[in-house]
Amino acid sequence: METAESEKTRFEVECEFVQALANPNYLNFLAQRGYFKEEYFVNYLRYLLYWKQPQYARCLKFPQCLHMLEALQSQQFRDAMAYGPSAKYVEDQVVLQWQFYLRKRNRLFMIPGEEGQDLEESDEDADNKQKDTDDEEDEDMVKAADTEAAESDTTSTK
Repeated sequence: METAESEKTRFEVECEFVQALANPNYLNFLAQRGYFKEEYFVNYLRYLLYWKQPQYARCLKFPQCLHMLEALQSQQFRDAMAYGPSAKYVEDQVVLQWQFYLRKRNRLFMIPGEEGQDLEESDEDADNKQKDTDDEEDEDMVKAADTEAAESDTTSTK
């Protein structure tokens, strides 16, 4: 029977370990050292799935770790994490997700007119401005090419 103190320590250790699984470089480290090939470790990862229950998941600062924990149930994913390029790809995807989340969150919580700030322009507005700029640049390039062609014609006829 565990004491209250040892239960608390176990909870904290398991919480920290589960959250460490959100780091693809750590997964690569574990895979390269053969942990994912050990049956006891794979069983431990299966045991840790209880963290997906809401009463435990709310204690996590990095909920992405639950997705990684789920992915680690697959032998194919565990094998892939042993290779640097695979771990780098997963890391890139995690970073992109964080960037998207933060951008979206900032848009949702920005209040127009608050402290002199206006809402950021929407992606559609930014795309339209870029398209207009690109069109103007294309027109300028066509005009320059026409001018060069006309000058070359005049030079060749002289």
